[in-house]
Amino acid sequence: MKRLLSLLLATSALTAIADGNNLYVGAGAGLGWNDIQAPDAAFRVDGGVNFTDNWAMEIGTTGLTQSGSTPNQSMQYYDLSVKGTLPLSEAFGLFLQLGGAYGSPGATADNAVVVGSTVDSYNQSQQAGWNFLTAAGLQFNLTHQVSLNLTDYYYYGATNPQGNTNVLLGGVKFNF
Repeated sequence: MKRLLSLLLATSALTAIADGNNLYVGAGAGLGWNDIQAPDAAFRVDGGVNFTDNWAMEIGTTGLTQSGSTPNQSMQYYDLSVKGTLPLSEAFGLFLQLGGAYGSPGATADNAVVVGSTVDSYNQSQQAGWNFLTAAGLQFNLTHQVSLNLTDYYYYGATNPQGNTNVLLGGVKFNF
């Protein structure tokens, strides 16, 4: 999966350089929760290409650092999305993202879930799966190269024991 994401990012970068489009990278930190667990720390790293001032393609990864065993465990999401931005002024804009994500449990994932008095076995492939991604946010442009953002990411539709995941992040974006 990491190879596929690296290939997609490299392809986007080459396309952007060839077409003279703008590349960007970003990072964020905040809180995340799912159907099982209350808020825990969440982190995100992403990159993308701005095709216009209003449209971009973004690839990223979001980590949710929950403690415990299945189903309350860390998750990592790898996503690809289309991002639409509505600039309201030179300094401020709103954006929406739609895409897909692959969610995978952390390396320390337990292989059993206790439901009542029964133990159900799960392996990591049963806990991993494809999700839909929607996101909405605010962007404040400090300069043409640097902006701050507040984004709410929502991963849903997977059949993993955690259910849907919501992540609220504050972040920074650097445009090349």
